[in-house]
Amino acid sequence: MGKTHEEVPAGMRISSTFSKGCAEVESTGIMSDAELARMAQCGDAASLGVLLERHRASLCALALGFLGHWPDAQDAVQDAFIIALHKIDQLHEPAAVGWWLRAIVRNVCLSQLRARRGGTAVVGLTESLGPQEPRESSAEAHLDRLALREWVWTALAHLPETLRVTALLRYFGSYASYEELAVILGVPVGTVKSRLNQVKVKLADALLETAELAHDEARLAAQSQIRFFTAAHAEFNRGSYESLASAFSSDLVLSYGGGTADGGLEFLIHHVWEAQLAARVKLHPTTILASKDVIVIEGDFENPHDDPFHCPPATAIVCFYRDGRIHRLRQYYAPRPEGWRAHR
Repeated sequence: MGKTHEEVPAGMRISSTFSKGCAEVESTGIMSDAELARMAQCGDAASLGVLLERHRASLCALALGFLGHWPDAQDAVQDAFIIALHKIDQLHEPAAVGWWLRAIVRNVCLSQLRARRGGTAVVGLTESLGPQEPRESSAEAHLDRLALREWVWTALAHLPETLRVTALLRYFGSYASYEELAVILGVPVGTVKSRLNQVKVKLADALLETAELAHDEARLAAQSQIRFFTAAHAEFNRGSYESLASAFSSDLVLSYGGGTADGGLEFLIHHVWEAQLAARVKLHPTTILASKDVIVIEGDFENPHDDPFHCPPATAIVCFYRDGRIHRLRQYYAPRPEGWRAHR
């Protein structure tokens, strides 16, 4: 992370002015979602990276609400990133890019849920986003769309050969299922899944990395939120929840699983935080995703040695802001290890 302009491979370098096939746009000031989407459609990977970073927390929250398990939600959002990279030229209303990204995540989640019920799930790029009108095209516009494809090729070039071949067949070929890819590559289906998961993670990380080439107010605000919650949880693990409590509104709506807890902030303080401190349980954040209105905190519980199964191994917490404070909080727990009841 944090590459300078000189360190970015040639295929990933982004100019601050774009004029090929699009109205010329100077990259100055804070750009709207619509401006970033239009620049991404002109082949600017950094603008797409900024868009995805700007919406990442809310997309993760949406996926978590569908799937209820943090690793599955992360996979769904990574799938959505790759689909967005592949299909950004099909977006007709740049101002609606946030809705478009949410629709992609929703479709990916529904595909995962179908697979859980025994249906067939495709790899991801064939997810339907509804009818699309044909875009007006020209030779210049076609070349511009290839610029983003060039970024993908450059990113893929840094992958090991086995991953690169699998990705090229999937993302630039016409093979929709794991089974087809397994036959072509002569490997088990599980190996295909593993390789594509690695590719998705690396491409998503590389795309988000390009966002650091652009100045973005939302990203700076997110970094501030991440610093705050990192420090607040460190303080909590030392025995105080004062900083954490300052982030919540007095009319907090708190929910766990399928129900809403009565009492809101008072319940959170007395029945959750104070109970955890009394039991000597600590929560160590492992991932914090923040945007203007949503923050997602993933963390591992550290239970005391004499009560190792007091809390589940991990949790994901989704916080929704209103007027600068957290108004709604929804918490998800990782499944407890098999056989934990025998230790209670």
